[in-house]
Amino acid sequence: MGLFKKKQEQTPYDELLKLHGKAVSSVVERVAGEELVLGKKGAISIVDKELVIVCDAKEVFRCDTKGCVAATLMSGNGLDIKGFCDGRKRHIVVTYTKFK
Repeated sequence: MGLFKKKQEQTPYDELLKLHGKAVSSVVERVAGEELVLGKKGAISIVDKELVIVCDAKEVFRCDTKGCVAATLMSGNGLDIKGFCDGRKRHIVVTYTKFK
């Protein structure tokens, strides 16, 4: 018995489906301690058991939902996503678009 939850191996598929159609403001990838902007103004889709993010009509991230971990940022305005793409583990941060 402890105070902290056990670290998740992957996010359940049902929870990932809730992300489908979310509008994205920006997508940033963390590589070797640096942040690279992958794209701006896009959306998240769940297609054929894959999580896909498209920005400016260009696919910027795709990973299999099996093994994908998507955690909500503490601010609540985005996601921290870790998943395998092209045989390597990638770590991205997605911020949502806010509609007024």
